[in-house]
Amino acid sequence: MPKDTFFNLPEEKRNRIIDAAITVFSTIHYKKVTIDSIVNSAEIPKGSFYQYFENKDDLYKYIISGIGDRKKKALDQMEKMKEQLNFRDYVIQLLEEAEKFEKKDLKLVALKDKFINECSQEIRKEVLKNEVPKSYKLLEEAITSYIEKGELRKDLDVKTAAYMITSCVIGLEYYNFKKGQTIRDLMAEILEVLVKGMK
Repeated sequence: MPKDTFFNLPEEKRNRIIDAAITVFSTIHYKKVTIDSIVNSAEIPKGSFYQYFENKDDLYKYIISGIGDRKKKALDQMEKMKEQLNFRDYVIQLLEEAEKFEKKDLKLVALKDKFINECSQEIRKEVLKNEVPKSYKLLEEAITSYIEKGELRKDLDVKTAAYMITSCVIGLEYYNFKKGQTIRDLMAEILEVLVKGMK
């Protein structure tokens, strides 16, 4: 987490540092990213960096958390869709909107790819420990709404159901897709299985 000195900076300077870091992390292998490459891109003195962040991992986790917060805020706008869609279609719509959010910015696409393929297990674990609960919360709210609507059974353990769906989504990167199968197809099949157990 950034130090208070970072939050005391003018917004323009904070944004410049974050934008520069996103550019660096999305174009250079994570292990090769240095404080020098970040401060040179942000045009700040190297000594200033350590007044704002502990190290590059601290900055990286903050960036990913900020992106996660923006994505959740965008997905929260889908609340009204719960009235129009059944649970399965609503969750698929959430996933599609999340994908659209990420694909709007090529740097985010590159950042996600590098996160999956280049970050150490330790950093990935720390990032996911912070970010996954945002997905849980979104799904817990949706599941609760659909229980209240009578589409899902009343004795359903909401936290467990949200955990199961989130785990499936996180694990998609490891799935061996059939020829022509899309993420939407796969999630529809997974949700069909899960929803049958939730009704």
